[in-house]
Amino acid sequence: MIFVSFVTINVFASTYGKIWLERWANRGGGQKPLYVTIYFLLAICNTIGNGGYVWAILILISPATARRLHYVVLRTVIRATPQFLSTVDNGSILNRFSQDMTLVESQLPIGVLITVSNLFSSIASAALIATGSEYMAISLPFLIFAVFLLQHVYLKTSRQLRLLDLESRSPLYSHFLDTVEGLATIQAFGWEEDFQNKNSRLLDVTQRTYYMLNCIQRWLNLVLDLIVAAEAIIVVSLAVFLRQKTSVGLLGVSLNSILSFNGSLSSLISGWTQLEISLGSISRVKDFEMEVPSEVTSGKTEPPSDWPDRGAIHVSEVSAQYHPKAIALKSVSLVASPGQKIGICGRTGSGKSSLLSAILGILTITNGSILIDNVDLATLQPERVRERIVTIPQDPFIMVGCTVRLNTDPTGKFPDADIIAALDRVGIWKGVLDDRGGLEAEITNTLSLSRGQQQLLELARAILKIQASNAKILLIDEATSGVDMETDAHVQALLRREPFHSCTALTVAHRVHTLMDHDLVLVLDQGKVIEMDGPGKLAGRKDSIFSSLLNSQAY
Repeated sequence: MIFVSFVTINVFASTYGKIWLERWANRGGGQKPLYVTIYFLLAICNTIGNGGYVWAILILISPATARRLHYVVLRTVIRATPQFLSTVDNGSILNRFSQDMTLVESQLPIGVLITVSNLFSSIASAALIATGSEYMAISLPFLIFAVFLLQHVYLKTSRQLRLLDLESRSPLYSHFLDTVEGLATIQAFGWEEDFQNKNSRLLDVTQRTYYMLNCIQRWLNLVLDLIVAAEAIIVVSLAVFLRQKTSVGLLGVSLNSILSFNGSLSSLISGWTQLEISLGSISRVKDFEMEVPSEVTSGKTEPPSDWPDRGAIHVSEVSAQYHPKAIALKSVSLVASPGQKIGICGRTGSGKSSLLSAILGILTITNGSILIDNVDLATLQPERVRERIVTIPQDPFIMVGCTVRLNTDPTGKFPDADIIAALDRVGIWKGVLDDRGGLEAEITNTLSLSRGQQQLLELARAILKIQASNAKILLIDEATSGVDMETDAHVQALLRREPFHSCTALTVAHRVHTLMDHDLVLVLDQGKVIEMDGPGKLAGRKDSIFSSLLNSQAY
């Protein structure tokens, strides 16, 4: 309502100013103080209305709309099922956050602004044009019909082209992401030219629809110019042939309005099309929210406040999959007593990380059950389970652009002394972070951390989480894959002390020899448990896969 009110004030002031000048001219320019004052007030109202509706749409309405819709997309992705996330194209998800959100945040408010303001301006200009002759009003229904027909044809075409433009960008984004992730491999094999050529081909595809959009916009401007030219011819013809029924002042107002009518009409259709395109992005966001399958949370309960209080894990005949054609685990069984340290090893693709993912509810369990302290995880809310378990992933999660304090303690529960102590324990405070600005330093491209340092930051985060929640279960997925042997030995010593020592730990090892001090070693192959025993016993068996991995250092 605020937006429409400001638009009305703006259009009324700008339109009535022309009529006010015509009245002043008809009276021979007399009563200057009155007419100048009113004209000056109309100019002020015009300026206030113009600034007001721009402020309303860009400051008051647009940010709130963009935040809400961005949250919808983010929530949909976060709550999506693992099967969806493992099969969907990454470029398609990125397209929702980039192209669609760009249209919603920048194009949508501009489309509303242009459409509404130019709709009012076009109506006012058409009314002023009709004042040039008594018979000019007869042409208005034909004008409205012509504009409606033009908009109908143009809108259908431009909408489809814009949707094609949005869809054609997903393969380009996916290719770019794949190139960034596999840059080292591309350079090693000399595939730079092939990837550049493929990128150029995908870019050409996206430019075809963009070029066609520009073509039809030029066509639209041409047709609108012809319509306005026809209106101008009608006005002048009526003025010439019906001189006695034509006011000289109103004819001037009419001809002057024709000059701006073309721009208003063109902007109206262009703004309406831009608005329709932006609404198409909102429609895509809505379809994305409705079509993406979410994790089942209905019928599941909250875990007890002190759960897990012991840390006993019982995995019974669990089979799990990412999707029907990608079986990850096949009848895996495991019993971990409270405080027990269990190592997991195997060749690449054997299902090591999949076992940890199944415990976290990331995989779809098709058979069997997982119990922690005699509570079936299938009956609990998945996000609550993940909150109660401390996880150190292989790929560290670092929030770029945030401070070291926020990255180490996202919940903000700990004083600076405890955060510094945790960072110092893992070995990245002295000589690394304290020299670069301390806890207030932002992790950006200028304060970049190596992969090993990022993994140590994850370890410090885990220390604080265990201290805060008194967690009893620790899942480690190759947490030292990016550090050297000396740092790895330091980390292994940390994991054998408090607060990690009292936790039940499942460790996927990057270096197999680090499992020798564990209570039990689990060897997986193709999603099945093929060996499970103490590390000393498995190492002493010549036919053991663990022994072969240990001897060959295949880690």
